[in-house]
Amino acid sequence: MLSHTKKFMLIFFLVLIIPGISFSQNRQNKYYNPIRISVSALTKFVIGSNDHPTDNYQFDQGIGAVGEIIYTIDQKAKYEISLEAGFLSTFSNSDNINGDKYLIPISLNAYYYFFDETFSPFIGIGFGLENFNNSSKYVLKPTIGISNEKLKVFARYGIGSTVGSSLEIGIGYSFKERPCGCFPQTR
Repeated sequence: MLSHTKKFMLIFFLVLIIPGISFSQNRQNKYYNPIRISVSALTKFVIGSNDHPTDNYQFDQGIGAVGEIIYTIDQKAKYEISLEAGFLSTFSNSDNINGDKYLIPISLNAYYYFFDETFSPFIGIGFGLENFNNSSKYVLKPTIGISNEKLKVFARYGIGSTVGSSLEIGIGYSFKERPCGCFPQTR
């Protein structure tokens, strides 16, 4: 059984190797640029009670922004991987928990787009690390969403073995359109 650190390193290694392999395929098409940058506004809701503060999130809601470097793997523009990092300010409804704490999420994501069109629904999975109050926890995040040319709306369900569960809802803006697989191949 691999430890969490080894799993994270394996995924990080795959994120470095897969773009290198697919870049050789993508160089055939002069119109195809597989890398883009996205910024998203995000809100995070804790699901369940925070009765045991050492094992759960120590806040009720977070709001902030995340940046994402996205790489489109294939020429048909159906598969993407990304590296995401952000900053969320947290709020609590409870009087016994101190406010003004911050959550710093970092994750590796993989997405599948159902259509290579202007409007496309997508699903994804992310594996990341969330640093809250000088404590880091690993989180798995299944994702669903809808993408437009430069905009996307998404929802993620965060599953953590030691932090409990959360729901993230966000809207993102990409500084460049998602590449499409509609251009002819040139050799």
